[in-house]
Amino acid sequence: MKKIALQFFFITLIILLLFKYNINIKNNLSNILIIFNKDILPSLFPIIFISNYIKYNVISELNNKYIRFICLLFSYVPSNAVICLNNKELLFSSITNPLFSYSILINHFSLYKTLIIIIINILFNYIFLFFCMSSNNNINTTNSKSIVDIIKITTSTIINILGVIIFFNILLTILNIFISKYLLFFLEITNGFRIISYIKNIAIRNILLIFLNSFGGIAIFFQIKSINNDANYLYLLNKLIISIIITIITYIIII
Repeated sequence: MKKIALQFFFITLIILLLFKYNINIKNNLSNILIIFNKDILPSLFPIIFISNYIKYNVISELNNKYIRFICLLFSYVPSNAVICLNNKELLFSSITNPLFSYSILINHFSLYKTLIIIIINILFNYIFLFFCMSSNNNINTTNSKSIVDIIKITTSTIINILGVIIFFNILLTILNIFISKYLLFFLEITNGFRIISYIKNIAIRNILLIFLNSFGGIAIFFQIKSINNDANYLYLLNKLIISIIITIITYIIII
């Protein structure tokens, strides 16, 4: 609990200092905190809580890969990192929440094309996920955890995720001074979608929207890394390759 309190203290301190000395960062972080509290936290906390509960109180006892597979189908990124046991599982279960994808893509595509983009991304990844699931759960725990313990673990995870989001938004604000914002869309998914929406060329905009929906952004990788140490830079490279393939297949179909 002390570790969680310290993490929260330092994040709050950094935010306050940045708010005081940089107006651009202040405005950007204000928007991010509003979005996080309003849209991300209410959905993310329950999913991570349930994933932790299943990990420590269900999977550790049943040792059944099919239960893990079903859980990963509905955990989405970065919550999937709680239950994954290796890089391949992380790679193919790191799916952007379809509801979030829909809320963004429907502003740029017809209903039919929006659903096609989401479905192709899900099917491509989950088919490979099924065949690469480890048959040995190997969850490193001998005792189930209480609700209080799971709340503590989940709270710590949420704080880490918020820290990653804040860091990348600060980085984006700073880099935007020297680099065009259009070259920074891949850093963080929420800002990335916003940046792409300003692109006037419809074909390029659509391609980048499809790609980012699959790739998720660099910040997502570090969110996963904060939960699961199995994530490494090979994951990032493979995710990039898969996202390019999905983008090509999807774009060919929707045009």
